[in-house]
Formats: sequence, C-alpha cells, structure tokens
Amino acid sequence: MEDRERAYEEKRLARTLDEIERQLRQMTEIERAFVNNMRTTYKNMWKEVVAAPNDLQDMDQLVAAKLYLDEMRNLETTYKSAQQRIIQLRKMLNSPYFARIDFVENGEDSAEQIYIGIAMVQDEESLEIFVYDWRAPISSMFYDYERGPAGYNTPAGRVEGELILKRQFRIENGKLKFMFDSDIKIDDDILQEVLGRSRDEKMKTIVTTIQREQNRAIRDEGHRLLIVEGPAGSGKTSIALHRVAFLLYRYRDSITNDSVVILSPNDIFNDYISEVLPELGEENVRQTTFMAFAKDFLKTNMVVTDLNEQMEYMLSAGNSEEYGIRIKSMKYKSSVEFLRKLQDYVNRLYDNPWDFEDFETNNTVIISAEEQKKLFIGDYTYLPLIPRLKKVRNRVLYLIKQQEYKEIARLNEKLKKDPVMMERNANERMKIAVRTVLKRFKPLREKARQIGNISLIDAYRRIFEDAMDGDFSDVARFTLEQLDQGILLYEDLAPVLYLKAKMFGIPSQENIRHVVVDEAQDYTPIQMEFIREMFPQSNFTVVGDLNQSINPYANIENTDILKGLFRTDSISHIKLTKSYRSTCEITRFANYIAGIEGDAGLVNRTGELPSVKIVRSVDECVDGIKRDIKNMISEGFRSMAVITRNRAEAETIHRLLSESVKCNLVTDPEAVFPHGITVIPSYLSKGLEFDVVFVLNLDIPYSGKEEKSLFYTICSRALHRLFIYSLGKLPEYLNGMPEDAYVLSGPYC
Repeated sequence: MEDRERAYEEKRLARTLDEIERQLRQMTEIERAFVNNMRTTYKNMWKEVVAAPNDLQDMDQLVAAKLYLDEMRNLETTYKSAQQRIIQLRKMLNSPYFARIDFVENGEDSAEQIYIGIAMVQDEESLEIFVYDWRAPISSMFYDYERGPAGYNTPAGRVEGELILKRQFRIENGKLKFMFDSDIKIDDDILQEVLGRSRDEKMKTIVTTIQREQNRAIRDEGHRLLIVEGPAGSGKTSIALHRVAFLLYRYRDSITNDSVVILSPNDIFNDYISEVLPELGEENVRQTTFMAFAKDFLKTNMVVTDLNEQMEYMLSAGNSEEYGIRIKSMKYKSSVEFLRKLQDYVNRLYDNPWDFEDFETNNTVIISAEEQKKLFIGDYTYLPLIPRLKKVRNRVLYLIKQQEYKEIARLNEKLKKDPVMMERNANERMKIAVRTVLKRFKPLREKARQIGNISLIDAYRRIFEDAMDGDFSDVARFTLEQLDQGILLYEDLAPVLYLKAKMFGIPSQENIRHVVVDEAQDYTPIQMEFIREMFPQSNFTVVGDLNQSINPYANIENTDILKGLFRTDSISHIKLTKSYRSTCEITRFANYIAGIEGDAGLVNRTGELPSVKIVRSVDECVDGIKRDIKNMISEGFRSMAVITRNRAEAETIHRLLSESVKCNLVTDPEAVFPHGITVIPSYLSKGLEFDVVFVLNLDIPYSGKEEKSLFYTICSRALHRLFIYSLGKLPEYLNGMPEDAYVLSGPYC
C-alpha cells in the first residue's frame, strides 16, 4: 500500500485519538461534578429531612424525602452512564477502530468514509463522526459485502449504493501496526491471525472478525424466537453475546442490561464468557444457570441432584439393573410424551381440583359444594390452582365465621331466658355462648382449612402411583423409591418445577425482555417449556448443536420440537456451516466422529494431525501426557486441558500428573474458568476451548452411538493440538476413519 495512504491513516488516527482524549477529559470532569452534586444532595437531605419520619402523617417530611431520593436516583443513573462512557473511551484510546469502508450512496457524487469501532465517537459541535459503532446499521456493510453494490437497512428504509473501499487495521496502544484493503473471505489475514493465537484467557470479542453468516444472526430483528444452529467452533456463543450487545444498542429505550438473561450450562462457562460484553463497552447482563433458577424457585428440603450428578451416574454406574431403569427414566422424563402426560395431569387437576363438600350446620347450608366449584371455575380463574383453592378456602372460612356470629347471637339470646343462666352476668353468658358455638363449628373450620392443602411432591407422586401397571411401571417404582428417600433426581427436577409453576404460579419475570439459552441441545422439552413460561414477555435467542449433546438420554432431540414448544410463527432459524475454532486437521477428525461429511465448513488454517496413542496402563498414559505437555509449552502453547471421562478419573489423573506438573483440578461446576493446565471431566468442558487438548479413553472407554456426541464434543475443544490416549486399543469411533486423518503410535500399532 502506498506510503501516502499510510500517512493519511496515521494522521486520521491521531485526530481521532485527540478527540477521544478531549471527550475523556470532558467526561472525567462531568463524573467529578456528579460526585460533588451527590455529596451536596446527601448533605441537604440530612439537613432538611431530619430523619425518616416516625409520624407517617407528616406529609411535608415524606414529600421532601421522596424528592431527594428521586434526585439521588437520577444522579446515580447519570453517574453510571458517565462511568460507562469513560470505560469505553479508555478502551478506544488503545484501539479506536478496526475497519474503514467507503460508501457512495445512490444519487450522491462523493463517498463517505466510515470508520468502525466498538462505540461511536462524534464531535457534538461539528457533528463530525470519527468512529461509527459496529452495531450501527451502516456498519453492517463491513460484515456483509465485498466491494461493489451494497446497502443497509435503516428505520426509514433501505439505503443502496456502492462499497468502493474495505480496509482493515491493527491498532495497538494507539499505534497503527498494519493495515490492508480486503474483501470478505473466510481466510483473510486478520481472521487467520486471531484464530492462530495461543490462548490462556477468557472468551474475547470477535467484533473485528465477524463473518457474514454470523452477522446475519447477530442483527436478526422482528422474531420472537431466533434459533442459531452450528457445528463446534462456529461461534454460536460469541454470536449470542454480540447479539445481546446489538440489542442493547438497537433497542436502548426498551432493553437494558437488567432486562436480559443468559442461561449457561454452568458457572465455569459463565466466568469464561464474562468479559465479552464489558470488552464491547456494555455492562454485563444477568448470567445464570437452569439449576440456579430451579433452586431459587423450588425452595425444598429434599436432596436435589444436578446435571453433574446425572452425568457422573451415566458415565460411572455401569450396567446394573438399577442403571438400566434410571436410564429409561431419564429418557422418558426428557420426552415430549412425558411433557404431554404432565400437561394432561395438570388439566385434570384443574378439572377436578378438590373433592368439594357442603358445609352445613343445624340443617343450614353455609356454602354448598356447587357454590365452591363455581367460585373456583368462575370468580377466581385469574389465579393458579393452589392460590385459587386457598381463595375458595378463605371464602368458606369467612362464611363459617359469619354463621358463627349468628349462632353466638342466637344462643346468647336463648341463654338470657334460661332460668339457670339469668342469674349470671352478660359477659359470662356471652363467653359460654362463644365457647359452645366455636366448639360445635371446630370440625367445619378444620375441614375448610384443608382446602388447597396439596403437597407439590405428593401431587407429583400421584403421576407415578397411577402408572404402576403400565409400560413404565419400573420407572414409576424407581421414582417413588427416590421420593420416599427425600431425593429429587435431576431428571425429576424440571417436571416438578413445571408442576409447581402450574399449581402455585410463577414469580413475575415480565421485566425480562430477552433470554439467551446457550448449549440448548442439552435442555429437555420440559425444561424449555418451563423457561418459556418463566419469561412470558421475552424474545429468545437459542443456540446449540445437536451433535454436541452430552447426555444422549436427556436432550431436546431436534429443532422441530423446540419450535413447537414456543407456539409462534415468528421464528428465524439460522444454520451456521463453518467452524473457526480448530485447525483443518482437528475439525476434519472431529467431523469424521460426528458423521459430518465434506470439507465445506473448514477454515483454511492448517496444523498438526491429531495424535492417537495406544497405552498399556494409566501410568504410561500419565508419563506420555507429561512429555507432551513439556513439548507443547516449548512450542508456546499456554492453555491445555486433560479431559477425563468422569470425576473419579479426573482426580486420579490430577494426583499423578501434579507430582511433576503444575495443573488445576476442576470438578465443581461453580468454579471459575481455569488458566494454564487443567484436568476436567468431560461434561464440564463443553463450551470451553483450549490450545491443546488431551482426551483420555482409559478404563471405561467411550462406546456406542449414545456416547459418540460426547466424544465428538470433547475432541472439538482443541484449538491447535489434539492428543488422544487410549488404553489397549483404538477408540471405537476411529474404526473406519481414514488412516491419514491422524497419527497413530503405541505398542499395539
């Protein structure tokens, strides 16, 4: 590129940095002023509002307090905005933009230069835009078009024209490192440079390398449900996070950080993705897990197992009779069939909620069974089952009390005329009348208080008590045994949550406007149904890959089921085809395992073939891993994962490995994302990525079509190098794989 072009860009960069520094000084002054205003407001409030008024009738004090509180809230909001802008500007001092496009709008003679960065920088006086936010409509052309005809959508309509320049930059510490003009192509220099880096850090933004198919998903608008499906390494999680940033920008008046929820598989993953939104200049949104929601909503004294216990059981328990029954139970309770059964059961509960009886005394009907049922199906239909029954109960108790008053008055009058009682004073006669009537009405009150007294677990039990003679009698018996022991297995958790939601209602989540469900393939239909009902006012972004389902017995099964659960025609389903994470050799190897044919989805980034090593013992395996780790460190790789089958194997390998290698052991799903060398069970590694991955196929080898997806998932965690250690023989899923897809070594080769 000509020297004059570089000189021009360096001059343009200097002007931009000057403007950013000017705005940073301005925002720092504003921040300081806000702090002073806040102190002044606090001081004035304590002077004028002596204290929180004890006399709630002192309206002057109450009004003064409210005015000051409102002012402080407004100051706090403005202060937070200023702080956020300062964070953005400081980030942009390092690298204010990463791209430039020149666009000639139809009907115009000259091109507009559009520099694109993580946030907008504009001179408020001259209105000159130094940097466009990457989420702005006009910026989309950088991701969607090569040079030539181009356009973008605006609220006012479509703008068409021609893209005459597309330029990318690498700017670090405010210095222009390099730049080049480019077209859209998957193997462009910047993408290759980013993908080829060694990583020992949390997930980062991909804003500089977003591809066309990814951009389409990020900017999708107008759909209640967006499904993003794609292979391992296609950027599904990154898309979801950048989509959140886009929505916060596009709908800033209606969507805030507090109105977005991300559901992730575990807290390790939450920590892994926690820096993406802040790196884009946005505050983090609520990141949580299904299990966290479940614990908060269920509030039970039972022992509740989680997904990790379920996976440990599946990967460790063997082939006992109980194992077979529990696997059958997992499959059944994760099926659409069981969801329908649960829904039918709920409908029956509403049709016959209670065995209503007449409440009567002395041949006087206080309230009939028919009247109670009418209240349930008529007056109180705005309430869920149990609150509705309790409303009926309260009405019955009220009417009983009214009848008691009448009976007490009647008896008191009778006692006044009784010769024996006439000698007693009025208070004594009234006490006798009250005691007598209350004693006579006690059975009625006790019976009334039982209305709506239904235990959630007892209601769940009835589903299986009624199934003791069917095809799933063994599942029913097993479930009842666990419930009797006070254990709620993970496969029972979602059904019980759904039942509680239908019986007791769901706490309002109407403030949530958008929900992201990551790793959606590992959610069951009942879990997704519960999530949908939990957030009735929300739109959804659901991302996943059916080939990466870690539990073959409990998953969403297919996207048609997912679409059906949301009961809407407003659906966008985007299928990604390319994988950016791994080298061609690793991706091709993993694709063979999953049965994905063809090389169309490979990124042109080459590396070493996966290494498959047959070993005679666990000790030999550990010795080999130690040697490989030493070699990988010498090659400059920093993040490595030894992925074991289960927790027990992870603990054993970590104990042996840590004798001479500094490494982390991660078995707790609530841990933070580890750095360096990590030993981790298979099911906790999903969604993560490492420079080097060691897959262990030892005492309990992966086998059968049921575990193929899990084996594919753990192999696809590798960015640059993949090693597989197998005890005694080749892993089952490599049988029939072309021999040139990997390098084989070991005594049995």
